[in-house]
Amino acid sequence: MLCVLGGVLVLACWLVAALSPVPFGWAVAGGVSVVAVQYLVAPWVIAWLVPATELARTADGYRSDEPVAAIVARQCQAAGLPLVRLGIVDDGDPNAFTFGRTRRDSRVWISRGLLDRLDDREVEAVVAHELGHVAHRDVAVMTVASLIPMVLYFATAGGRAANGSGGNDVNRLLAFAAYLVAQLALLGFARARELGADHASCRATGDGDALCSALVRIAYGIDEVGRERAARIAALRADDEKRQARRLARRGARLRSTGALGIAGPGGLPAAGLLGPGLPPERIAAAMRWENTSPWARWQELFATHPLVVHRIAALERSGLPGAPTRWGAVRVAAAARPGERAVARGRFLVELPIYLVGWACLFAAFTLSQHNPDVGGPRTVAALVAAGGLLLVVRAALRSPLGAPEPVDEAASLLERLDAGPVGAVPVSLRGRIVGRGGYVASPDFVLADDSGLVPIVYLQPFPGARTFFGLTGADAFVDEEVLVTGWFLRAPGPYVELRSIVAASGHTARSWQFVARYALSSAVFLAGCVLLATSL
Repeated sequence: MLCVLGGVLVLACWLVAALSPVPFGWAVAGGVSVVAVQYLVAPWVIAWLVPATELARTADGYRSDEPVAAIVARQCQAAGLPLVRLGIVDDGDPNAFTFGRTRRDSRVWISRGLLDRLDDREVEAVVAHELGHVAHRDVAVMTVASLIPMVLYFATAGGRAANGSGGNDVNRLLAFAAYLVAQLALLGFARARELGADHASCRATGDGDALCSALVRIAYGIDEVGRERAARIAALRADDEKRQARRLARRGARLRSTGALGIAGPGGLPAAGLLGPGLPPERIAAAMRWENTSPWARWQELFATHPLVVHRIAALERSGLPGAPTRWGAVRVAAAARPGERAVARGRFLVELPIYLVGWACLFAAFTLSQHNPDVGGPRTVAALVAAGGLLLVVRAALRSPLGAPEPVDEAASLLERLDAGPVGAVPVSLRGRIVGRGGYVASPDFVLADDSGLVPIVYLQPFPGARTFFGLTGADAFVDEEVLVTGWFLRAPGPYVELRSIVAASGHTARSWQFVARYALSSAVFLAGCVLLATSL
């Protein structure tokens, strides 16, 4: 929560301590001071970033006709909490968040977009969730917890020597590794606090289904409003209204800067753009099968402050609380995956993850050795790292853009349930449908394809600078409202999309992407260069 706002300041303090002769105790004291200051000033900073109309409080409620005012007053009384400061944010982005130093100083900011999109049951569930954070003192708890990575960093690095010299490189590497592990643990702790607030909401309202539907609507609304805002910014820039475009972009950036505080984090529902809020709960839970089963979804969640929405629904279903959700079946969807499917998904992940990370790591290590430590290992080590990195990039290109025959897809919505796609491994597919729009703004080179089952984004990539923009301005409009045949690769990164290889319209218009050729060519060139360097160094 607040630790996210202060993270930059704390990191700056660590860097100063790492590069200057500061003893261990002084470094920790400095970090604690920074966190304490940000804890004190954060409420003012957040109120400045996201201005809201604060409702006047009375002895037993708020002086307002807003329906949410009565809901907040009732929930505060039921939870035994002092009446919180309630603000209404005049923005369409649906969200709500809590901040403040103590229970008596707590504020709950709720956006107009959330109030417009949710019914009274859902609003009450969201309010109870936010008051759960207040009751659990989550702001203070997370602020204290944010000190742990810093203390662990200095404890591992050994602080500074008495003569003012720094630790050795091994200590610094160990300290950095300890810091990363502690940060991941801190994010896990933040996700646990979110689940605790979900449970508090379910206990307070006895209506877990309302909270689940609110989470889905909020995630869908965040995605929809983001696309609408991007379209408005692009339209303003096209009309040479650059000042208004910058103002709108800054407003969106301010709201996104508090995303870690909100009830639903960005990316909590990766398939949000393909799911309408009016779909039956069972259909939505089935469409989230990938998030429920794929290890790549868990990998994404490791770096998030909020659990994925489907995991929050499943946790409530398993909670056994009175009023636990019964209409969604997220646990049933997860259990429906056959053991063989799970084993294959885990196997793919264990193969793809090192390919995803290690190729570029080898090239970075080769560059670092050649520039800073040329005597460590010599040219042969650098050449071997380049060759290994190139080979892994070739394998990554083969997984990312397999050249096999595309698999015909009868229904676009069926792609959401596939477990064999991820950010590295793609599935070659061909599908028919109608292009119903562009990808977010009027000059976008991307498409949205629809059939009777649903929608799927089609992403147009090219290796040449400016080629995407040129196609968006000159060629993409010819495919809108046309029946088309699209071939490409289906991926989850984590949102579902098809990377276009070719598109053929019924009118005869065609377009092709050469991005996959560039992937194969460049990775092969790196591998061959590494082999040549290795041969000459022998």
